[in-house]
Amino acid sequence: MIRVTDFRLALALLAVAACSGDVASPTRPSDVDSGEIGLPLLQPSLPRTDATGATLLDCPTTTTQSATAHIGPSGGLLTIGNTSVLIPLGAVLFPQDFTLTIPASQYAEIRVRTGSAEHYVFQLPVVMTIDYSRCATPALDQQALSVWNIDPDSKALLEEMTGVDSKLTHTIVFTTIHLSGYAVADRTGEESGIQ
Repeated sequence: MIRVTDFRLALALLAVAACSGDVASPTRPSDVDSGEIGLPLLQPSLPRTDATGATLLDCPTTTTQSATAHIGPSGGLLTIGNTSVLIPLGAVLFPQDFTLTIPASQYAEIRVRTGSAEHYVFQLPVVMTIDYSRCATPALDQQALSVWNIDPDSKALLEEMTGVDSKLTHTIVFTTIHLSGYAVADRTGEESGIQ
């Protein structure tokens, strides 16, 4: 008689074997950037658009701003003007330094990190607010804006976050359980200036 754990292990091994023929050998980061392994080259000037028609909001700034705080299990707050990250009680198990950055960018984006880690997963959702008032125009107030988890380097739209766009304060508030890059997008693609 086959035990359930043996059966699960056999299925897992079959799945790995079936996928192993498609896995490329590890590459240096420069290999990916140069397209040597058959991946398309990332062009910084390409529109950052999702299949739904969302396009990153064109909102250039030449200034980088950062705020860092040592936050532990009791929670804490990172703020730069009206852009913020609220980490609630119990979201962090051990005290760590967290950094909120509004980078010099063509887009209304933020980056949130802990130490040198590219990603971090919280125990509970955190509340983030992105201030897009520097790019606000009367026409933008008529647009349907959203916030997206983005790749900080390529600016590719990875996942739309559930958020609330306040036209009065020109901020979008959303929750997430992981740190990464986030940016404001125009769902219609008309106001962003990127076609």
